[in-house]
Amino acid sequence: MIDCKCSFAITLIKEDFACEQAQMVTRRAGPDTACASELGSQRCQQLYDQLKVVGLSAFDAEDDLLKTPASVFSKIQFGGLLGLANIIASDASNESKIVRVENIFQLLEQAVTRYESVSNIPYPELVDTMTAFKIKRKR
Repeated sequence: MIDCKCSFAITLIKEDFACEQAQMVTRRAGPDTACASELGSQRCQQLYDQLKVVGLSAFDAEDDLLKTPASVFSKIQFGGLLGLANIIASDASNESKIVRVENIFQLLEQAVTRYESVSNIPYPELVDTMTAFKIKRKR
């Protein structure tokens, strides 16, 4: 079994996000999510790194876990994936807004097919979805 760390593990906690490559594992610190695909893990890491570049500047924040609230990183992940899903869905002339990402791995496969690589995704187009994403409060 390939045991790569999942870059989007936080999104998988919410029922609106899923990934066919996600596997629950137990690590020293407790339960965690691993990626069963080495290529998928690399692509997700590249995607998340690029989302942080555009997202952190949009939130006027820096890549420092001590200075930047966790909610900013969550908005970057959730909003970035939803924004990407909406761009990919626009190919199918889908007028409704995507609110669920059923398969992160498949979404990246579609993005790579469309843009030829993760680095060619139009990241600035995802900023509005990141900044507009609302985190629901725990009850």
